[in-house]
Amino acid sequence: MKDCRWESAEQQDQVASLDELRQKCPVAQSKMLGHAVLTHNDVRSVIENHETFSNAAGSHLSVPNGMDPPEHGIFREVIEPYFKADHLRDFEPTCRQIAQDIISRITPNTSFDVVSHVAKPFALHIQCAFLGWSESLTGTLGEWLEANQQAIVNNDRATLKQKADEFEALIHEQLDVRRQSGSAKDDNTCRLMHETVTVNGETRHLHEAEIVSILRNWTAGEVGTIAAAISSIFYFFAENPLVVEQILNGNLSTDDAIDEILRIDPPLISNRRRAVKDTEISGCPVKKGEKVTVLWASANRDESVFGKANTFNPEQNKAHNLLYGRGVHVCPGAPLARMELRIFTEELLKHFGEFEVTDAPIRANYPSGGFRNLLMKLG
Repeated sequence: MKDCRWESAEQQDQVASLDELRQKCPVAQSKMLGHAVLTHNDVRSVIENHETFSNAAGSHLSVPNGMDPPEHGIFREVIEPYFKADHLRDFEPTCRQIAQDIISRITPNTSFDVVSHVAKPFALHIQCAFLGWSESLTGTLGEWLEANQQAIVNNDRATLKQKADEFEALIHEQLDVRRQSGSAKDDNTCRLMHETVTVNGETRHLHEAEIVSILRNWTAGEVGTIAAAISSIFYFFAENPLVVEQILNGNLSTDDAIDEILRIDPPLISNRRRAVKDTEISGCPVKKGEKVTVLWASANRDESVFGKANTFNPEQNKAHNLLYGRGVHVCPGAPLARMELRIFTEELLKHFGEFEVTDAPIRANYPSGGFRNLLMKLG
């Protein structure tokens, strides 16, 4: 068998390395990721079979991401209304104002770092606004995310535990503020505190640990992927001016363009599962209890499904795009993410139509997608 090992921390360009590895084998082996699933067909087989591959893959409570049916459905029903169209319509003006404020920082024809100047600030401000958290928390939250990501890269369990405790304390502080203010606050965090679930025939309020878990998932998950997505959109526009022209001329839906850009240049690299029984994936034996990682960044570029991975073809590829997952665990926050990215792109293209990379970009390291550093100028 060809060498089918892949260690994420060793890759300078993880997407390119996955493209290369996918030609050798459908499943790679990794110290950090376990069985790393590379092909579109195998990824779908894993994510659509929770009876064999459980989402309860971590050691900490994860609501509802780290749950399987029927428990998953009970808690998912609680959070889905937060991402419904009527709820998002109320948030849209705030989202647009934040996008306008961030984009106004860009000086035309002057080189700047997209990631630190635009992508991360937008993601942090937009998520704090969605949760009803003070704008002053964006700095604290950004520092925490940076340190947590680095600990993941280093597989530093002690620091990961410390960061988890710090984030939990931050959320408890936000919950306490709302308890003390009584009915003075009415935001998504406050609403979450009043949600109920019916478990084993008993209706109760969400436990504090469940609220903390939901808020952690919404924050840690959303901020990183939105920032990565923004950086990828900027880079794609620089490399593909005809796509910018199509959007500006109204010949291409902004939503469809963004989904296809992020298929090509994925903001989310992977998700974990755990085998609950002995099985196999494309002939690779998987033992009960072993870690399985689905690599969206590989599956969404699989030549057997999409042809040439970098070919922009939103209409043809839409039905097979796994950007937001598939099956019972399809991303519940997809409508929010799509709205945020659409609004940001609309506001960006109101002011700029020319995008130029001014220095060699530096790709982000696992587990992040997109870029770590991206110098550009716009006109």
